[in-house]
Amino acid sequence: MAKFLIMVLLLLLPLLGSRAEKQVYIVYFGEHSGEKALHEIEETHHSYLVSVKSTEEEARASLLYSYKHSINGFAAVLSPDEVSKLSEMEDVMSVFRSGEYTIHTTRSWEFVGLLMQEEEHTIPTHFKKLGSDLLSRAKYGQDVVVGVIDTGN
Repeated sequence: MAKFLIMVLLLLLPLLGSRAEKQVYIVYFGEHSGEKALHEIEETHHSYLVSVKSTEEEARASLLYSYKHSINGFAAVLSPDEVSKLSEMEDVMSVFRSGEYTIHTTRSWEFVGLLMQEEEHTIPTHFKKLGSDLLSRAKYGQDVVVGVIDTGN
């Protein structure tokens, strides 16, 4: 029984190693020329993956996201060898590993005075000076998303 377990572990070890080295990368082509429709852009991204993957199914499965609006690029699960091949292609500007970032927030709502007074559920006094209907006309910021991403670079 012990020999069988050792043999199974030895057979699985290469699979674990190859899976561990694959990571998410961003393949960046630069700006869009504006000549292609959105589905054509995604097909172009897919064609680059097909050229470095074993099968078309593997290429489709590895494509995580196509950047089609602001930039031209895609996110995909790639091995180091695939990254190297893509990096050498003429239209590819860069290939870099995708990072995971944690969001740091502060008491910004409190800082700008947008917290309601909990005990009364009313607008803070200093906003009343601005006009009590200002926040209500702005629907208290409902459906407004404000964000700043600063990577420190």
